[in-house]
Amino acid sequence: MDEVQQQAEGVSYAPSPPEEFCGREEERERLSAILSRTGERGQAVMISGPPGIGKSSLLTWLAYEVQERPGGMQSPVLRGEIFDLPGMIFSAFRELQKDLHNHATSGRFGDILGSEGMQEAIRYADDVLAKYAAPVEPVGLLSKTGEEIIGIFARSPEVGYDRVRQAFGELLWELGRLMAGTGRIAAVLLDDVHLASSLDRRLLRDTVHDLPPGILLAFTCRTEDGAGSGYATMQEEIRDLGSPEVPLPGMRAHEIREMAKRRFDLSVGDGAAGMLEEASGDPFSLMACFNTLRHRGLAPSPENITDVLAGAGEPAGLAFAVLDEPGKAWAEELCVLNPPFAVPVMACMLKLQGMSVALITDRMQESGIFRRLPGGEYAFAHPLLQEHCRRELSTGARTALNARAADCFERTMHRLSGRLHVLLSLACHFFNAQEYGKAADLNLELGLRFYHREDYDTALVLTQRAVTSAEHIGDDALLAAARQQRDLIRQKIAGPVEAVR
Repeated sequence: MDEVQQQAEGVSYAPSPPEEFCGREEERERLSAILSRTGERGQAVMISGPPGIGKSSLLTWLAYEVQERPGGMQSPVLRGEIFDLPGMIFSAFRELQKDLHNHATSGRFGDILGSEGMQEAIRYADDVLAKYAAPVEPVGLLSKTGEEIIGIFARSPEVGYDRVRQAFGELLWELGRLMAGTGRIAAVLLDDVHLASSLDRRLLRDTVHDLPPGILLAFTCRTEDGAGSGYATMQEEIRDLGSPEVPLPGMRAHEIREMAKRRFDLSVGDGAAGMLEEASGDPFSLMACFNTLRHRGLAPSPENITDVLAGAGEPAGLAFAVLDEPGKAWAEELCVLNPPFAVPVMACMLKLQGMSVALITDRMQESGIFRRLPGGEYAFAHPLLQEHCRRELSTGARTALNARAADCFERTMHRLSGRLHVLLSLACHFFNAQEYGKAADLNLELGLRFYHREDYDTALVLTQRAVTSAEHIGDDALLAAARQQRDLIRQKIAGPVEAVR
């Protein structure tokens, strides 16, 4: 085999930096045309494709075009990301508002966005979203552990969905008005909406329907349909609203050659590029292949590529095969967590303290398997990596790691700011750790809260966990209550029904 100099560190699986973005000329032209129409009329577009096809990277390129490109639009970008934790209602929309607040107070757009009207619209919308989304009273949670958490539930504020829609809509209209006065636009970018709750998708649909001039709304959606996927629904809804979809196919041979050279400094010939186009045209698979070639010190010849792909299995497995043992261990121990990962919880899971935490977080980013989020939390660099890790866990390891995760959340709760994320994570980890006594009460109570918040999909998931937990512990009264709540939620999904309680 031909060999080149071996390199230990790989290219990150996180979204491609804009300066390294490759190919997609046709799709970029479509997005540029949509941008050009935004000043006259608000525009919405869905970027779609299978996992690993490069949706988030294209969204990152779009953000650069709008805000950073020299000589470009120099307009504000608001970006939110949806993670796979059922029940995190409007969390990504609140990220958007946090971005807007930062632009208005300390960013380079402060002179445009710092008006009193804008500040008031931000404060009001954030307050409404927070009240609607929070199914618990936050005061008093910090000192509670285990079963005591159940005692902190309080009546949710009387904030209906119509107020949420009105507040967020008014915020965007104020933003659009300010943009019109400067000749700029504002780009609102949402990643992974297939993971969104039904309420998030409802707000997204209503926002698309009422977009003001000067606002571009672009979002990504995974086309792989199945449990929890919202693609089919989103595709139908945006079509009805007259908004375009930009689907991403696999990369063509010339794009693969460009990617290999620009991101990996590898010169791929026509034969090898054609073979890769046939075998693995999605960027994630290509990155796994090129990272493996670099790690092994192999030239990108057809023979070497054939050997790499022949023993690869799935691309995520190939990505992990070249990690050192500490990196593999970190990935395994963190994969049961629901992103975003708070540093105190990560440190507890990895049994770290003091200076070692900072050293390990630096090493995690260097591995290319993890990425640091804007708020200081962490996540796997690509969802496919975490999905692979979870599938590879044995039943015993999965149970033990979930038990450790539940313990870590209880130990670090006083240092965590996301109350809803904490409770939903605990409900998930207690159940997957088979700690059914704790799981039953917490999931049942959370299920009721989400029922009242009209997020029936999440309510059903949580309540079904309570049913299963009650069956395991043999609590007939709890089981009867959980089944009744489950049946009423199912009736609500099917049609009108009386309140649960």
